[in-house]
Amino acid sequence: MKFYELEALVTYLKRFRLLKKAERIDDNVLRLEFDQKRAVGFDLSRGQSEIFDATGVRSARSYHAPFDTLLKKRFSNAKILNVSMPRGDKIIRFETQQQGAYKARRTVLQLELTGRHTNAIILDEEGNVLEALRHVDSDASYRIVKPGSPLAPLPPYNGKRSEGAIEDVEAWLEEKARKRRESRLERLKARHAKALQKKIDRLEKELRSLPDRTKLEADARTYAEQASLVLAHLHEIRPYDTRLQTQDFEGRPVTVELPPLPNPRRLGEHFYNLSKRAAAKAENLHIEQENLQSRIGFYRRLLENLRQARSEEEIHLLFPPRQQRRKKEKRAQCEIFHIGDYRVLVGRNERENVWVLKNARAGDIWLHLKDRPSSHCIIQSNGRKQIPREVLEKAAAICVETSVTQPGDYPVDYTYRRNVKITHGAHVNYVDYDTITIRKQARTES
Repeated sequence: MKFYELEALVTYLKRFRLLKKAERIDDNVLRLEFDQKRAVGFDLSRGQSEIFDATGVRSARSYHAPFDTLLKKRFSNAKILNVSMPRGDKIIRFETQQQGAYKARRTVLQLELTGRHTNAIILDEEGNVLEALRHVDSDASYRIVKPGSPLAPLPPYNGKRSEGAIEDVEAWLEEKARKRRESRLERLKARHAKALQKKIDRLEKELRSLPDRTKLEADARTYAEQASLVLAHLHEIRPYDTRLQTQDFEGRPVTVELPPLPNPRRLGEHFYNLSKRAAAKAENLHIEQENLQSRIGFYRRLLENLRQARSEEEIHLLFPPRQQRRKKEKRAQCEIFHIGDYRVLVGRNERENVWVLKNARAGDIWLHLKDRPSSHCIIQSNGRKQIPREVLEKAAAICVETSVTQPGDYPVDYTYRRNVKITHGAHVNYVDYDTITIRKQARTES
């Protein structure tokens, strides 16, 4: 941040009389909402602090640390007494007084954007720290920042300040917001695309490593012949023999490697079991191939929709902030999405669609694209009778995003799981349903 930019911003902020809301919307980002329907975001990341228009920005997650609690308590509908830059440094200081309080209580919010010392600090009238975004103890710095301690001033800056001017602060803030959105969007896309490609590469490697059907069938015939030979020459095999050298049924010499079994009479059973296993694997190989191919297709659709995403909200829908996975989630045979406190189970192929249907409860909500193939989705209600409309719409959007990549209007049917009857595999009949139409926008090329 340049000094003259902060000076222009402080002059602009003096026009506001009320701080309606103060909240943290990212780990190091605060959003201050003022009167006149304006909001400004302050990114306090070390070494890359910036200020931007945050009028339409919403938090992707909730913060409940002591700092966030006090921020909300002290700066909700607070009257702005003064906005200043103490000692002409890169610090914005809001002096406020809570509206309607029984006793007038003044509080200061100090935003420090001085590079290494980026921080948000809440102070009382005497300059004592009430809370801070980052606590600093005496081991880390001469300047202690922790509740109950007086806040020492930063050392004065003696360098040369850059010169410049901002004619339209609102336009400048909006341009900063636009560039920030584009930059964050590309970083999010790159990060999640890397994770998705890693999953695709792993599944493709697994697909390539599947055995050849012809070889499995040949192995099954070989083991069956070896079982017959062993049984035919069982009287010749001694307990310590490691191979049987004989002739096959066509008179050709053959050697059968014998496993170290304690009872030679079990040798025939051993080779017959190997034959059955190889035959079964050959017969069911196409099922495993289809399973892997459909999961690869699922992640490729996600990757394509990720590349087409036009906002962070679209990405957060498919890739919500990391949540600690419980053991029950790790055992789930499907993809799991989170919408607030709700979990959405999504089948990645027919087998997983069947698993999702069979493991859903009667009161859960089932979703599926109308009259076309798609993932089966389940919103786990956990006993709650009403699912918020917003959750239904987001789950329907997940159903669309995991099933198709082409833009258009897609109707999504939804009903209680109790109204869905499995007819064959993942094919179902359902009654008493409603429909939500989700519009999948075409990507606008820049």
